[in-house]
Amino acid sequence: MSVPDTLSEIITAPRTDAIYNCHAYLTKVPIAAIEPFIETFSKPGEVVVDFFAGSGMTGLAAFKCGRKAELSDISVLGRHIANGYLTQVTEKALRDSFSVVIEQARGALGDLYITKRASDRATIEMVRTVWSFTYVCPSCSDEMVYFHHLSPNGGLPGTCPSCNAPFAKRLWPRADDVPVEVVVKGENGKLSAQDISELDLQTISKALQDPRQKDIPSLTIKKDREMYSRSGLGKTGMTETALFFSPRNAIALLELWRAIDKIEDERLRQKLRFAFTAILPRASRRYQWSAKRPLNAQNQTYYIAPVYYEWNVFELFGRKIEAAIRADKILYGDHPLPKKQTGDDVTYSLASASNLSHLRDASVDYVFTDPPFGSNIFYSDMSLFHEAWLGEVTDHASEAVVYTTGKRKNGSAERYKKLLQRAFAEAFRILKPSRYMSVVFGNSSGSIWGIVQRALREAGFKTSPVHVAILDKGQRSVKGLNSGSEGVVTVDLILTVQKPSGAEQVANTHHLSNGDPNRLIQSAIGELAIEDTRNPSHVYASVLKKAIQEHLVLDGLHLGDVLIALRNAGFTVDGKTGLLLLEQQYKDASKASPT
Repeated sequence: MSVPDTLSEIITAPRTDAIYNCHAYLTKVPIAAIEPFIETFSKPGEVVVDFFAGSGMTGLAAFKCGRKAELSDISVLGRHIANGYLTQVTEKALRDSFSVVIEQARGALGDLYITKRASDRATIEMVRTVWSFTYVCPSCSDEMVYFHHLSPNGGLPGTCPSCNAPFAKRLWPRADDVPVEVVVKGENGKLSAQDISELDLQTISKALQDPRQKDIPSLTIKKDREMYSRSGLGKTGMTETALFFSPRNAIALLELWRAIDKIEDERLRQKLRFAFTAILPRASRRYQWSAKRPLNAQNQTYYIAPVYYEWNVFELFGRKIEAAIRADKILYGDHPLPKKQTGDDVTYSLASASNLSHLRDASVDYVFTDPPFGSNIFYSDMSLFHEAWLGEVTDHASEAVVYTTGKRKNGSAERYKKLLQRAFAEAFRILKPSRYMSVVFGNSSGSIWGIVQRALREAGFKTSPVHVAILDKGQRSVKGLNSGSEGVVTVDLILTVQKPSGAEQVANTHHLSNGDPNRLIQSAIGELAIEDTRNPSHVYASVLKKAIQEHLVLDGLHLGDVLIALRNAGFTVDGKTGLLLLEQQYKDASKASPT
């Protein structure tokens, strides 16, 4: 099976489709980016495997392409999400069951969401409440409600309003968070913000004292968890997942979960639970406020912004049901009943990538997988937030991550390397001779890429990759577009390798040697002079691609090296678009822009 010329070397698949946005999971690959590889390296009816399956995007892509899929991962949350996508129900049945559980949950919640509309004193449900941190001035001990001292565009306070001492967010101690604004549906149907009323304060206090608070599912985020230190949880005391929900939202979620649990149809119950877990980040204090629009929740950290939302759980759930319906239509079409049961075609097992004992030797036609990205993200730590409700926790002992804090920091990189080596060795074992594996990877450190290259070779795959593609999933913010300013890579590589046939020599014909990062960087920048519409991550990926094709390792390379070289070559990053421009182009564009 040869690689057709139609398989592009730049795969563009923005993270905007209904399936991708239906349920959040860290570092998902859009199925539109996976489908071309499945169609190139496998045939209809064949078996595709992903042993770092995460939320199951490979399985969904395989299903759409008419293949079977064997998914596995250690993630309890990943399996839950994948099975939620793969659970087929009719639109009518889902809408009907949604109406039932919402009615039951609203009745059980009582009046905790009730407020008075300021314009006509009508009794209505709040849509959302805005909360603010309160800081204590270390100079005069007066309290400052952060929200009330922001500039109109959301700029930080400069000084203490009482004594003019300089404000320093990290140094000032905090008092209790306070509600500062309620958003309701106005008489004209449009959303309207109003001040907090005495009734709002009463319902918040009532929820805090409600005995149901002790029934909220919760897991402890222990000191040995990487995100305990990275998110500063010890300092803030936010060491229980239940604490990330406001008292009212915690009870609303509890009653909604209980109502879902009463649904008798197992498939409908599973689909509703899928929608429930999808709203948890936004239903929590992690949903960030901004002067212009909500900023969502950072899925990779437990960060709570100084101004955050308490969003009506029932409204969030209704939106997510609609999102699930849109995703189902893409995955299954508009048929009132599915043509076939995905359970027969896509399975998901809880298993470490280093031990795929559930798969036989030489039984798999193609592997597409997306390993964790070294030390960037800790999946199991963040999954505690959802798994508290699912009642089952991921065993993180075999997670493929590099720890940078705590006792597990020592030898962490070596453990990560060995796990990848074992995973790729298992992939080699289960693949049929002459078949292919595609590996998605993105990391700002060349040393991590060196680990990947060596692990693939040691597993027995051919030394020359059959295809290397840059995967651009698009960016959602200037921070993301301005990639590299914070050492973050915003594009990945997809490296496809082949297992030798039984008659071929397994021995590598090319030896890995240390490459010269500067030479490759300058070569990539030289090509960029012709096409100046890429961001720094594209240049970084191009450097890695050249190194892989030339059998070089770049252990000393970092994204920062590329940024420095770009600046020295006269390039700058456009703050609005995140694209690279020559310095003169940037100046000309700035002059042309209206002030």
